[in-house]
Amino acid sequence: MEVITVNPRECTRWPLADRSGFEFGDLHSLAEDIKKNGQIEPILARPSQNKDYKYEVITGSRRWKACLEANIPLIAIIKPLTDARAAIAQIKENQKLSLSDYSKGMSYSGLITGNVLTISELSQSLNCSKAKLHNFLSFAKVPGEVWNAVGNMAKVSSRAAVTIYSISKKGLPYIQALIEIAEEIKNGAGSNTIEKLVHDAITGGYNSDNEERLITLTNGKVIASWKKGGLFFSKNVNVDRDKFNAVLIKFFED
Repeated sequence: MEVITVNPRECTRWPLADRSGFEFGDLHSLAEDIKKNGQIEPILARPSQNKDYKYEVITGSRRWKACLEANIPLIAIIKPLTDARAAIAQIKENQKLSLSDYSKGMSYSGLITGNVLTISELSQSLNCSKAKLHNFLSFAKVPGEVWNAVGNMAKVSSRAAVTIYSISKKGLPYIQALIEIAEEIKNGAGSNTIEKLVHDAITGGYNSDNEERLITLTNGKVIASWKKGGLFFSKNVNVDRDKFNAVLIKFFED
């Protein structure tokens, strides 16, 4: 291990880095703080296999980005890490950060699909159950156009991601409905709220035709109800369809 000062322009970001673009925050303020007080904590990097760069940033992407944009030197710890060791180092770093579920989920998915870690290894490193890990992995299964519409996923929980993915599997109309409620998802809508909003978007929202209205005899017996624009008879009611059709025809013709 060596701690050195590097040109941030000689660094690139690890493709499996976990911080999403919307979570970089105010880089200008961070750069000004580094100029004034120095870089308190070095970033972690490894030698790059990309001939255009010397180093690959594993942890500390925000510090690197701030130094890059302000064109100031970057202090880095350089280690010859494998992908698996880099992933574990990143996971340990994340335990100190308030990273969004989305960023975590997309990173975890990349580690698994890239054969860096197995689900069992990742679950063990995170000290979480496989069921909870699968919730995080749902983020990567949601159609990209939904996340593009949401824009900032900082408030989207892993549980909500499971619901969004489940809804998206129902087909294009449901994906479009999710896009229509993107602002609510962005603001942190929970699973139940998302399901209701999608249902309203699919059915056209609430109106008087959607309200169930009971049809009750004078003795209190419920024989039918109006709901969703249709008439539904109770199971214990026998209806002579021919006579009922005749009544309907006479009603509308009159």
